[in-house]
Amino acid sequence: MNTPPPNKGGRPRKPENEQRLHPVKVYFDEQSYRKLLNKRRRTGMSLSTLVYELTVNGYVKEPFTKEETSLLRSLAGMANNLNQLAHEAHIHNFSEVEERIQQLANKINEILIQISEQ
Repeated sequence: MNTPPPNKGGRPRKPENEQRLHPVKVYFDEQSYRKLLNKRRRTGMSLSTLVYELTVNGYVKEPFTKEETSLLRSLAGMANNLNQLAHEAHIHNFSEVEERIQQLANKINEILIQISEQ
């Protein structure tokens, strides 16, 4: 009977083509280093990962702020309400729900404007 080797545990090894084998030492002046530390704090990345991403990709995508997350959640709830109103409009007469749909559309428009301004 052929048994598989015992599992050692831990993270699996990266494939050869994804391994980072060449370290590079970089020096920053005080102002640039402070900028880097601020970006690290905002993104939650390690310094080495941050420098790698900036070098390879030219940018680092920062996560949504709490305010943006709140706006997106609110927008998702409003989209759900709009779907319910559309369903209700199909069942009943559209003129019965037209005012509520218009109010909701205006609120959605306001939130989209807020998101685009950030």
